Amino acid sequence: MAQKRAVLAFSGGLDTSAVLTWMTRELDWEVVTFTANLGQRETDSLRVAEEKSRSLGAVAHESVDLRQELLEEYFLPALQLHAKLEGRYLLGTSLARYPTARAAMRVARRYDCNVLSHGSTGKGNDQVRFETTWLVLNADPSLHLEGMTIYAPWKEPDFLRRFGDGGRKVMRAYLEEQGVPVPSGGSDRPDPYSQDENMLHISSEGVALEKPEESHLGKVIYTRLTDPLQAPDQPEFARVHFAAGVPVRITVEDVQGRVTSDVSGGLVEVFAAANEVAGRHGAGLLDMVEHRYVGIKSRGVYEAPGHTLLLEAHTDLESIVHDGPVIDRKASEGPLVARLIYNGGWFSQEMRRYLSVLPEEQSRVSGWSLVRLYKGSALAVARSSANTLYDPAVASFDDMTGTGYDPMKARGFIDVQALHMYASEKARHRATGGHA
Repeated sequence: MAQKRAVLAFSGGLDTSAVLTWMTRELDWEVVTFTANLGQRETDSLRVAEEKSRSLGAVAHESVDLRQELLEEYFLPALQLHAKLEGRYLLGTSLARYPTARAAMRVARRYDCNVLSHGSTGKGNDQVRFETTWLVLNADPSLHLEGMTIYAPWKEPDFLRRFGDGGRKVMRAYLEEQGVPVPSGGSDRPDPYSQDENMLHISSEGVALEKPEESHLGKVIYTRLTDPLQAPDQPEFARVHFAAGVPVRITVEDVQGRVTSDVSGGLVEVFAAANEVAGRHGAGLLDMVEHRYVGIKSRGVYEAPGHTLLLEAHTDLESIVHDGPVIDRKASEGPLVARLIYNGGWFSQEMRRYLSVLPEEQSRVSGWSLVRLYKGSALAVARSSANTLYDPAVASFDDMTGTGYDPMKARGFIDVQALHMYASEKARHRATGGHA
């Protein structure tokens, strides 16, 4: 019997194939693998991963469906908190790592594993998300692993000596030496880039994208969305319906207002519909350089059509049901929430604080927002809610006296607001001898 038994999230790609081969053949460990179903487009990849893991020596394999968990427990709060990293990135990879890491602990308990392992590099953020989640959730009695240890090969001296100089190219050669079928693509193809996919997005990064001064156009093949330049010449309108902050229905209309599709149900179905219609029009494409938690700048190209559409609609609907101070507070805290998610802090006390406000806040967010999709853009153009704070009579410029708002009273609060500014300005001029 092997000295250690480890659980490893296994995709069947180059990196995890090399890690699994190393663990079973070089370390002589028993390894249980699992593949997370996070809504990848190629569902056949789940079966292929299982067959491959067993051929590489895994003692057991599971395919774990995490789609509902990903959307309900992680995506939905991030959507409602308007989390965007550095004002742009919608965190598709970051969010997916939490249910995956938690699933690894469940699998480990079922198979009596004492080691949790991942194939993330020592330069990326995923190592932080996986390991922090494992260390924190080991305090949960339902997930606790007695004597748990973490094996991160890219931080191990023996593994680094073997693969640290040359990376994926050396890993490919190693698999060939071991007689392991090498995944297609990789470092021997022109302008390679690696991808991470789940139903929230697909990200592309790597050699072809490591020069931020060079355009990604012509290098990255879009798979979640249409090239905006090739998108339809006529817009479509997505009417996104929310119930207490949850997207529950999407009705798609053409320019004549005719309904062309109507999807309702659970988050999985609604999100798939959002991906389809927004992707058709090229919405949700992003090319950015971000600041990794480990201090390294990284360039990625992201395709997140469904998330982009739903965030535009949710933000827009909140504009008529929330007070300005609530909206301002969300706008200021959204980047903090995003950085916390990005940095591996979902299970922190700080995150629980952010999450705690959602039940009350989102209870008002019911209604719909109409979003125009056209040539890469998602623009909210109309919205409605029974909880609206917008009063057409008060807002109208046509009636200045009969709406309960007395414009003559504005003089008083303007005078009060100006008073402290006047005093400060007067003092400033005294100190400068009257000069500006």
